[in-house]
Amino acid sequence: MLLEKIHKSGIVGAGGAGFPTSKKLNAKAEYLIINAAECEPLLKTDHYVMKHFASECIKAITAVGKTVECEHIVIATKDYYHEEIACLEAAIKEQNAPITIHKMENFYPAGDEQVMVFEVTGRTVPPTGIPLQVGCIVSNITTMLNIYEAMEHETPVTQKLITVTGEVNKPTMILVPIGTSFSTCLELAGGTPLKQFIFLNGGPMMGKIGNHNNFHDQVVTKTTSGIIILEEKEYLYSLHERQMSQIITQAKAACIQCRLCTQLCPRFQIGIPLHPHQVMRHLATSDVPNDIDDDPIWKQAILCCECGICEVIACPMSLSPRQVNIYVKQRLAEKGIRYEYNGEELIPQPMREYQKTPPKNILLKMGLEKYVNNDLSQLITFEPDEVFIPLKMHIGAPCQPVVKKGDRVEKGQLIADMDEGKLGAPIHASISGEVICVSDSLIQIKKDVA
Repeated sequence: MLLEKIHKSGIVGAGGAGFPTSKKLNAKAEYLIINAAECEPLLKTDHYVMKHFASECIKAITAVGKTVECEHIVIATKDYYHEEIACLEAAIKEQNAPITIHKMENFYPAGDEQVMVFEVTGRTVPPTGIPLQVGCIVSNITTMLNIYEAMEHETPVTQKLITVTGEVNKPTMILVPIGTSFSTCLELAGGTPLKQFIFLNGGPMMGKIGNHNNFHDQVVTKTTSGIIILEEKEYLYSLHERQMSQIITQAKAACIQCRLCTQLCPRFQIGIPLHPHQVMRHLATSDVPNDIDDDPIWKQAILCCECGICEVIACPMSLSPRQVNIYVKQRLAEKGIRYEYNGEELIPQPMREYQKTPPKNILLKMGLEKYVNNDLSQLITFEPDEVFIPLKMHIGAPCQPVVKKGDRVEKGQLIADMDEGKLGAPIHASISGEVICVSDSLIQIKKDVA
């Protein structure tokens, strides 16, 4: 059974937060939508998969389509991916697969699953809802490649394809075991000419930022999509690292209620009742955090997808509606307050087609446009001498080790699993060797010394 193979292989969403794929696909839907839009600028992982593994992906997509008994199988990608689309179309034709390709404009965040559902079907996913509520299942193209390996070879997820770019000597794609250190990944890209740098774990907009001091503590997980090395720029620090007290003070003092954060919000544009400018106005007249309660305006923040358009592109005062929304969401969660959809009609904005955000605008604003043309056509495959495999790298509960210090394990062997009834995905050894350390957070494996 396909779902059982997917679960045993430890497959989680490769393009997002890491929702266990066997759970997502354990449903019936009208549409199966494959996300092949590479949401974040500068990342090219999905590009590489489409160009080099189109046949494998199409075979897996067809099998998944049968499993969810869908009427429509759609690969949603961007219309300028000419080479990638040609590869997919050739594989579809060769296999006579019942799959169509939906070509979207190049805008951000085209890879957001709710935006993608709207683009393909014209349907708006209800507030706090999931695509299945409007008859859709959305899954990433790289996840399909992992499914192919599971169904054809019963191969678990032990390695990750990653974009390493930015201020590196040799920007490249790498294929490395789960648990490989970021330091090793940087070495594979020729290192960096910078003595001090910041890095993004993921893309420029939604990636997690760090600096050279904590870079060496980072390792590749099942959801790692890219590593971007950058100069220490004040704008990027202010975007990701400003203190919340400073953000609140600036919002209270400088928000001019221009509404641009709302007008350009991708959720608002597809009909979701999210108005970031209203949350900002509420902030200005409230005693925060004491006044954050079940007021309907505060609860709008729960609907934010944290894409960052409001603060990178929209706000003329360089304020941070996204960070405010995140803060409000956290306070509401602490109080157990949830958003309750009352069934109101969700009306898309008529100006949406004219207000989409081109990725080039984002890169210009962030000073990253010089990395757009980095050559990422080559792949480096590498296996380090040791790995540090996290026990939590997906939505749900952390896995529990099933091995102990001193055990010898083979690549692909189960080393951690969930407690019965818990949401998650099993974890497998990504290299063969000896278990050096087992802690509450990771398992360290080191190759045998020859």
